[in-house]
Amino acid sequence: MDQLLQLKKHLLLSFLFAGLCLSSFAQIIKGSVADKKTGEPLIGAIVTIKSNSGIKQSTSVGLDGSFNFKDVAPGSYEVEAKYMSYKDASVNTEIKSGGIVTVDLLLESKSTTLNEVIVAGSVDRGTDQSAISAVQRADQVLNAVSARTIEVSPDITVANVIQRVSGISIERSNNGEGQYAIIRGMEKRYTYTLINGYKIPSPDNKNRYVPLDIFPAEIVDRLEVYKSLTPSMEGDAIAGATNLVLKDAPDDFMVKANLGAGFSQSAAQYGFNKFGNDNVSLRSPRINNGDVYIATRADFSNNGQHFTNSKLPVGTIAGLSIGGRTADKKFGALVSFSYQNQYKDTKGVFFATSVDAVTNMPKPTDIQSRFYNTQQERTSAIGRFDYKFDKHNKLTLDAAYINLAQNQYRYVSDTSLTLARTGIGQGRITEQPRSIHSVQQITNVSLRGDHRLADDFSMNWTGVYSKATVNENRYELNLVTSRTLQSDGSVTQAPLTVDASNGFAQTFAYNSDQDKSGYVNFIYAPKINDTKVEFSAGGMYRNKTRSSTYDEYTLTLPITNSTQVYDGNIDHNTFELASNRQGTPGDALNYNFTENVGAAYGQFKFTAGNLQTLGGVRYEHTDQSWLDAEPVNKDGKTGSIKYYDLLPSISFKYKLSDKENLRASYYSAISRPNFYEIVPHTSGDPDADYLEIGNTKLKHATADNYDLRYEFFPKALDQFLAGVFYKNIVNPIEYALLSSSSSKDLVLEAGNFGTAHNYGIELDATKYISHFGFRANYSFTQSEITTTKQESYKDGSGNNTIRTVSQTRPLQGQSKHLGNLSFLYKDSGLDAQISAVYTGERINSVSQFLNNDIWQKAFVSLDVSAEKKICSQLFVYAKATNLLNTPYQLFIKLPYPPLGPPGGTGQAIEYQQAGHDTFVRKDNYQQYYLVGLHYKFN
Repeated sequence: MDQLLQLKKHLLLSFLFAGLCLSSFAQIIKGSVADKKTGEPLIGAIVTIKSNSGIKQSTSVGLDGSFNFKDVAPGSYEVEAKYMSYKDASVNTEIKSGGIVTVDLLLESKSTTLNEVIVAGSVDRGTDQSAISAVQRADQVLNAVSARTIEVSPDITVANVIQRVSGISIERSNNGEGQYAIIRGMEKRYTYTLINGYKIPSPDNKNRYVPLDIFPAEIVDRLEVYKSLTPSMEGDAIAGATNLVLKDAPDDFMVKANLGAGFSQSAAQYGFNKFGNDNVSLRSPRINNGDVYIATRADFSNNGQHFTNSKLPVGTIAGLSIGGRTADKKFGALVSFSYQNQYKDTKGVFFATSVDAVTNMPKPTDIQSRFYNTQQERTSAIGRFDYKFDKHNKLTLDAAYINLAQNQYRYVSDTSLTLARTGIGQGRITEQPRSIHSVQQITNVSLRGDHRLADDFSMNWTGVYSKATVNENRYELNLVTSRTLQSDGSVTQAPLTVDASNGFAQTFAYNSDQDKSGYVNFIYAPKINDTKVEFSAGGMYRNKTRSSTYDEYTLTLPITNSTQVYDGNIDHNTFELASNRQGTPGDALNYNFTENVGAAYGQFKFTAGNLQTLGGVRYEHTDQSWLDAEPVNKDGKTGSIKYYDLLPSISFKYKLSDKENLRASYYSAISRPNFYEIVPHTSGDPDADYLEIGNTKLKHATADNYDLRYEFFPKALDQFLAGVFYKNIVNPIEYALLSSSSSKDLVLEAGNFGTAHNYGIELDATKYISHFGFRANYSFTQSEITTTKQESYKDGSGNNTIRTVSQTRPLQGQSKHLGNLSFLYKDSGLDAQISAVYTGERINSVSQFLNNDIWQKAFVSLDVSAEKKICSQLFVYAKATNLLNTPYQLFIKLPYPPLGPPGGTGQAIEYQQAGHDTFVRKDNYQQYYLVGLHYKFN
């Protein structure tokens, strides 16, 4: 036995020694490929080694720009590197037995020399290198995501891309898609959206912020998030701004194409409900025929309630980009088209709540079962055209058209928890099959001129026309039934009948938001005491006109046939238009709003030693006026608001080394109320949990903002960012749940809430090692705002009463903890990544009652994607999102009370557990899968 053990040891040592000998005598050729001018690694470059004996091997450069050929036979080799838009480079080398040779290849970008102007090969703004360089060179605190990162990520909309930036979470729509960005825990109202640096209007008929899910991700060359402002930037972005840098004309002729197909796991299981008129946008009879028109039954169609079920509808995604420059490189053009069509299902449950007048505890009043089928069809076309007259003058024309058509089927079953409630599954039930067809459009055209008037003096000007519209048609059928406990213990289901008075409601909403803007900037850059100083001054003026129309018609049952059973086919029911035959011209959503903003700024920038200083002040004047359709005696029917703001800012960037920056900045900013928030009204989003009311006394918010950040770029694609920030916000605007003056239900109203403080830490790291890499970021955000709340209780005399107390809480929408982690792999034409996002709990809705705020639960989402080259210009890709089927969940941080009688406080209800947080809402979206092909020619 001992001899056998000795033999095993000798064999093991022999194998180890043989392995060491083989490894020590294996030949290796390794090295890197980089841009000759910038030193940035050229990821994806192809390196080939060739010998005189006919040996030929090729490999692609890793994520850190490196390559490695192992087990190379001894001899002489030519090492050659190729990369798109770069000149080929090669070197000769010789490797001996057991040798290791390092070869670093520097590639030069193609360029052309003209008689009048030198036009260098333009930098590809869509690369990871370009995004990192933009962060390093920026004058302010900035994060950037490249087109290449977006292309190989699991995301297909800008909204989903932005959630992977440090310090940013997203607010989702009811189909689970990201819609709005929440930057540094600041609600979406505190940001604005730019296209190529210029603000665009919103298609939303109530708000000024832009839904980011309208933008296909593939139209973007780079996504930039500004977390601090300079004087030359518009000042209404307390949280920061999102800039969509659209694709630019390339130096060489280029064609890129994309075609894919996808499906929803939920739609595959349950099918998808479609409806008639899902491709028709209609205006109301009043708008088409005038305010005095008396509508008839013939003006309304049943098509919106004609439903069909499609088994496994397949979504599509397609894109085409074509661009290039003329032979003399003076004229460049790029046109890009994108199309996306997605089908998704959502299943959810929601509890409407009130507050117990004795205990101040939440009291569920209704339970709703909700089912959504949502089709989203995105179409976009963008074009960029530039002409360089000479080295001093250039014109650039940008045009973009974005369209999002959405068809949504929703079925709600609402069971009252107070009427005829005798146990779980019993009570009065209302059911609502509903369809919505809406079309959002954004058109943006800008013309810019850049002129160098002298060696140290230049100016640029821009004219921008933007228009955003939305047209929505809504068809809702109101049905009634009940489940009643009988004396023998059985439960009887009443027939499903049409609600006689609310019957069949049809809504027509339209909004137009148009901006006409002009910008001019002058830059004087002299040398003072051998220091180059840049002085800039300029201004802008924007005329915004917003118009909204809204009509709702209710088709009721005839008095002679007021009880009708619904069998699933609306054509079997009879309706008449008995009232509001002229629509709802008095609704507050019929309004005209005008906003004129004028601004001027002065700014300086200079570098002394390793310190760059940029500072100045901005002046903004806001003039708003409106006229809505409320009655003449209604307070706030018409009004105007004027105010001005002086917004100073200063930032420092200290260059610790060629690879390190230390930044410090201060800026002052504002946030203007949304248009609809200051117009008196009582109405709401059909998918909102509560009605909304207006507040004519709402003020704009102001803030002082401070940033400090350390930046380290050890390699061209590696980075480490660590920063802290602090914001002092005066008159922050938030929505609060209040008691309605007309009913016992709660309503939402926007209000100012004293002074708030928001501060936090952001960490961001990217590291690549050969073919592997990871991206990670973490944000800690803490905010505090103290407001008054109401508390219901029973006094010493046994009377129900309310007292006012103060409560400190976080800002609405702010998560204390946010995190992103992505693992990446790249080798031999394969790009793959797995990405996780963590979003901590946050307040969804603020209640007027103590401790009754509605919170969203913390969640983790997981997505994967991969792309594989199958030939020199063709790639196959796959994406899968929401692999964990992460739900959207809301709750109140007060325990559901011990069990009580049916219909009363603490009654037994599905989803509610005595002693646990009060359940409010849960939506499930399931997974979405996408496969497709990319074609790239350059």
